Amino acid sequence: GPSRAVDERRAFRIDVCGHQYSLPAEQAAPAHVDAQIRQLAQPFAQTLCALAVDLAPAVADAVEAHLDAAPPPPSPILTSPQTARRARRRTSTRPRKRVSLMTTVAMAERQRLATSFLELCGGRPAPDTPVSAIGDVFALLAAELRDALPDANAVGARAFATVAACDASRRRAASDGVVEFAGVPHALHADRESADGDAADALVGVYTTREDAAEPFSTGLVEYLIAGMNRHARARPNVRHAWALVLTPGAMRVCLLESDAIHVSDEYDLGTRQGRRVLAEVVTGLSLSEAWRLGADPSMRWDAAAGRWAIECPADACDPRADADALPRVGARRLRRSARFAAPALSLTVYAERQPLFTADSFFGRFTRCFAAARTPTGTAELVLKDAWQLMPDGPESGDAGSADAGSDDEIAVLDRIRARMDAAGGDAVFPRLLCGGTVRIDTGDAAAARDTSLLVLDELDAYTRWTVPHGASRQGGPRLRRLHRRMVSGPLGQPLQTLRTEHDVVAVLADAMDSHAQILQHAHILHRDISLNNILAVRRNGRLRGMLIDFDHGVDVAAPRNQQRPGNVGTGPFMSIANLEGLDVPRTPVDDWESLLSLLFCLAARTPAARDEMGAVFAHVTACGVADVKREMFHSRAALDAAIARFLNPAYHVLLRLIRALHAAIFAHARCQGTARVELRGNRHVDPVQRRAQYAAEIHARCHAALAAVAAETRSVSSLSDHMAAISHQCCDLRRAARPPPLPLPESAEPRSVSSPSDSTTAISHQCCDPMTAESLATLLETSPGSPPHLCARSTSDTLTDAKPPPRHLSATAQLSQEEQDEIARRKRKALGEEQEDSPRSKRRKMIHSDQLIVPLPSRRALSFVELPESVHLPPVPPVDIANKRKRFST
Repeated sequence: GPSRAVDERRAFRIDVCGHQYSLPAEQAAPAHVDAQIRQLAQPFAQTLCALAVDLAPAVADAVEAHLDAAPPPPSPILTSPQTARRARRRTSTRPRKRVSLMTTVAMAERQRLATSFLELCGGRPAPDTPVSAIGDVFALLAAELRDALPDANAVGARAFATVAACDASRRRAASDGVVEFAGVPHALHADRESADGDAADALVGVYTTREDAAEPFSTGLVEYLIAGMNRHARARPNVRHAWALVLTPGAMRVCLLESDAIHVSDEYDLGTRQGRRVLAEVVTGLSLSEAWRLGADPSMRWDAAAGRWAIECPADACDPRADADALPRVGARRLRRSARFAAPALSLTVYAERQPLFTADSFFGRFTRCFAAARTPTGTAELVLKDAWQLMPDGPESGDAGSADAGSDDEIAVLDRIRARMDAAGGDAVFPRLLCGGTVRIDTGDAAAARDTSLLVLDELDAYTRWTVPHGASRQGGPRLRRLHRRMVSGPLGQPLQTLRTEHDVVAVLADAMDSHAQILQHAHILHRDISLNNILAVRRNGRLRGMLIDFDHGVDVAAPRNQQRPGNVGTGPFMSIANLEGLDVPRTPVDDWESLLSLLFCLAARTPAARDEMGAVFAHVTACGVADVKREMFHSRAALDAAIARFLNPAYHVLLRLIRALHAAIFAHARCQGTARVELRGNRHVDPVQRRAQYAAEIHARCHAALAAVAAETRSVSSLSDHMAAISHQCCDLRRAARPPPLPLPESAEPRSVSSPSDSTTAISHQCCDPMTAESLATLLETSPGSPPHLCARSTSDTLTDAKPPPRHLSATAQLSQEEQDEIARRKRKALGEEQEDSPRSKRRKMIHSDQLIVPLPSRRALSFVELPESVHLPPVPPVDIANKRKRFST
């Protein structure tokens, strides 16, 4: 909690982490915070800033003139005749001017807007529709700014005359008098209908009561600001920060919402001339400010022709093996094959899909977003663009943040190191291959583009963030921690584990991903430290299903001091190891990642979605130490594990359950560190097997890898056998179609006859496949070894990420259906549509008896099949039978 009480009626700062917020212990002076917020609400360019300073008083004076000329509110009943005479005398002495009809209409509209302004300022009763009243206030300010600035298009001025109400889920009751809205910008000289609702320079707004605005932290008004900012950021991917207005009947506050905090200005009384002047000053400054000053990202622009985002990715680090066309050029020379570049840095433009692949739940914090991207506007999206606000050490004079080594939380530096070491080792591991990446740069109009950091957003307020102790000082004598806008492009593009349909595929992907984890640890000495559900993807390489680890944000050199001495707890909460959750002072080892994989298997093998939600509730509604206690109890012994499996997991997942038991035995059944319970010793000492497990990390890592490899080999053999059987089945069908003899010629007098039953065509085909050539070919096919490549038309049962391949061209002629099969398919369709009624068995027998054509039944195990014989076929003569015996036989 804060070390001293904060006057919430003055300017202050609120630290936000996810959906949680608190008052920081170190607060800047309220006057300094308020002055900085009003300064940041002005344009960055000196010319635009001077123009805004000159226009704000003129706009404020014009608004005051309209407020003075606004019609008075309906007065109560006059108390005396003297008061009525004074009112008539005051009205009759006002000067009257002759104006045109157009001026009269415009003035009437301004007077109506001024009446809404008075309602918002508290001079009238509170408006019934606050959103409409707020829109009128912005429209009045925009109209006066338009009159004072004729050449508004030259400076790119905007207006917030359109105000849209926002329907969002609230944490409090709906009858608390809080209305959320958004100020939609459009060109100053354009109509309101041309407003861009998806613009990143829109305003976030909250209309509430005077009591809530007076103490936003105590009354919970911050919840609405957080919810409004999260909704604003999810709808607009090119958002860096945002401005918010808190309006009440008679008061106003200005808020700056950035990655770590909400900066709140003083409360301005709109009932006074000074308060309305501040409102005009803020709105005028925001209308003339640059788009990046209001929170838009100029390096992301929407390409309407391609229907994609055109995103500039910095090339502070690049892949030396990348194609020449993928890298920018300087004159006639290619970009240098170096991992770091001096300013000004170059960039690579990629084209991303409109909707991100992944978006963080909350804007506050890293606000990670991932897009599927392509190198050309119309190309196939095969790359992944990752954009995040990363917390990194940043010196005040460092030209580039890419100078951090692999010991820091810099994913770009970690991936650059992994790429170099793995290329040198020559392994076949699948990992995110970095194409380019670095710190995003903003064109501010200066000679060199500025790096997009929290310092650019906050200016002097950056000295009072939560990452400085005390404010304005460096941490432990090292470089300051600061939010840096980092962006990178890597490949290939994978699919989540949830898209896999069989547990055999899941085990194969997990085994390959952990094999890559071992190779990266061996060659690059990088420990991932964040094995979770979203950080393992399935990719298709040369027809084989592979696994890939992503999100190396917490990747660190395994021998780095920050990983050996009090490494803290990093990762995704439900999947973190016990030592990581409890923050034990032991080095993080590969055993922690294997324990995270065990928790991941529990999530994948859940019995039902309700059981998965129950596990999430158990892990989410307790503290980190509480989750560690739950895992200590769950993994204590084999009996405790079986009880958890019976409670949460699906018994039909035999392979996953076998893998869970094997990994549990490899991790928690070691002879030197068995179980999870602490053993008490004499002298108030105890032995924790979780801590001792770090001493035997190499042995446990080898045991886990062997256990997973054994289960994966077993599932791989089963999958290959099923794939081989599927190939045999497809080849049998191809041979049946290819070995079918041509239809026998019919006599000229005979007419083609339809098949009598649905199974006739199938039975006829089965009889025709019994010739010697077909049997020999089928025998040769069955003698094919299981390791031989499958047939071209075979569809693998484990192929769930790609569609089946079309049949080759040389089988297109033999794969066509015969005329009889086509007629049968048409008849079945007519029957399904009710156009044809199938004959009953009795009607079929009657047609057989009274038919004039010669019909010979063929023996079959499934059903009777009939074919028509031509005249060239001679059958033995039938002995004569008298009519009486024939009638008797037919009657029976």
